[in-house]
Amino acid sequence: MRCLLVLEDKELLDKARQGNKYCLNLLLQNNYQMLYGFLIKLTGDKDLAEDLVQDTLLKASLNITKFRGDSKFSSYLITIGINTYKNYLRKNKVRTENYNFEFKVSHYGEEDLINHIRFKEALNHLNNMPYEKRISFILKHYYGYSIEEISEILKVSSGTTKSRIHNTIKKLREILS
Repeated sequence: MRCLLVLEDKELLDKARQGNKYCLNLLLQNNYQMLYGFLIKLTGDKDLAEDLVQDTLLKASLNITKFRGDSKFSSYLITIGINTYKNYLRKNKVRTENYNFEFKVSHYGEEDLINHIRFKEALNHLNNMPYEKRISFILKHYYGYSIEEISEILKVSSGTTKSRIHNTIKKLREILS
C-alpha cells in the first residue's frame, strides 16, 4: 500500500473529492507556495497576497467536489485566486495600476545588484500594465503555462492570449532598453 505522502496530485485529488481531509490538506500544501508566489506577482502586495491565498484555499476546499479535473489542480487554484482578486478589486473599488513591488536588497555583487535592479524595474513596469496583459505574462513566463492553458484560465481565445503576451513583451523591451 502506498504511503499518502507520495501520492500524485491526481490520486490526492480523487481522495480529496471523496472526503479525505488529509489528502485535501496535502494537495493544498503542495500548491501553497506556487499560489502565494503567483498572487504576490499579481498584486504586488505581500499582505494582500496572503489574504487572497487564504480566501482561495478556503474556496477551493469548500468546492473541491465541483472540480472536474479537466485541468491541473494548480490551474484551478489560480483561477479561483484570480476571481478572488477581481472580487477584492471590485468590492474595494481599487484600481490595479500603481502598486509598488517591495524587494529587500541583500548582499549582492555588483553584477547581481544591477540584475536585481533591472528585475525590480521590469516588475514595476509590468505592474503598471493592464491587468489582462500582466496576468497573461506572469502565467506564461513565471509559471510556464501554455497559451491554451492561459486561455482556458482567463476564458479568452488563444489569439487574444498570444497578443497580450506579445504586446507586454514588446512594451517591456521598449521601456527597459
